[in-house]
Amino acid sequence: MILLRLVSVLCVFTALFSTAVYSASLNIADAVPYPPLYKPVEAKEPTDKPDIVLIGADLVEVAVALGAADRILARPADIDLPGIENTPHKIREWAGVEGVLALRPALVVASSVTSQRVLDGLNSVGVQTAMIDRTLPATEKVSRLAALLKLEERGEKLNAAIEADYAAIEPVLLDGRKLRIVHASKMGAGTSFTAGGAETAIHNLILRVGALNAAAEVGRDRYRPVTPEGMIMMAPDVILISEKEIDSFGGMDGIWGSYPGIDQTPAGRQRNVIVMRELHVRADAASSGIATKALASALQEMFVKS
Repeated sequence: MILLRLVSVLCVFTALFSTAVYSASLNIADAVPYPPLYKPVEAKEPTDKPDIVLIGADLVEVAVALGAADRILARPADIDLPGIENTPHKIREWAGVEGVLALRPALVVASSVTSQRVLDGLNSVGVQTAMIDRTLPATEKVSRLAALLKLEERGEKLNAAIEADYAAIEPVLLDGRKLRIVHASKMGAGTSFTAGGAETAIHNLILRVGALNAAAEVGRDRYRPVTPEGMIMMAPDVILISEKEIDSFGGMDGIWGSYPGIDQTPAGRQRNVIVMRELHVRADAASSGIATKALASALQEMFVKS
């Protein structure tokens, strides 16, 4: 009986979300990585040496966009972002108190609550620390980090650029309804196939373009493993993937055969996939406006201009 009910539900979802006749594969990973407003040499209060440690890719992106790349003493190693090639030190996301303290930083800022223990330990020995939670809106992150770096005016201009991109968005409707989008990934749950649900940067991005995060719509949060039945229930019209993960899926064609259930969704049947820059889907930060505008334009091209 349970199996029959499940089959019935899946049939309903298929009927509801299979009317699209559009087909496209778009790569927008060449979008500008962050607003190119400032260069490090233009900093209002240059220092003799780097003095801040940033634990979080989103914070690094904001610092670079504020023109403060030369202030970064250490940052996470696995970040694909131009402008940080000369950072003196690279640290693990799970950095320890002793390792960070040995760098003799003036300021340590983290964006994940998993780093709170490190911040508490550093603060107890006199190092200035701050937590700028990764779940905060991008403009709030910019304002807070700009204040810590004493670059408030730059922060205001960066936020103005982000909000201008938000304002330029024109949502796309498909047969009178909002598009359903899923970020397919192999990160966040070991080596399992996952989808980005609520409480993620990708969730915020999808909502900003006027679409629905199909993973969140079926009750998912963060990045959780996906079953074939779960993916079919999500019924996405579009799949987003990070450029960084294309190879892990076996190339662009491999995603349809390797990711469970995805070929049985409206997106799978029409081969609707959009490839984005890694930090544009993972970090709701300085590139928030650029990522939103780029995705909105891609959706227009895929469903309106085709």
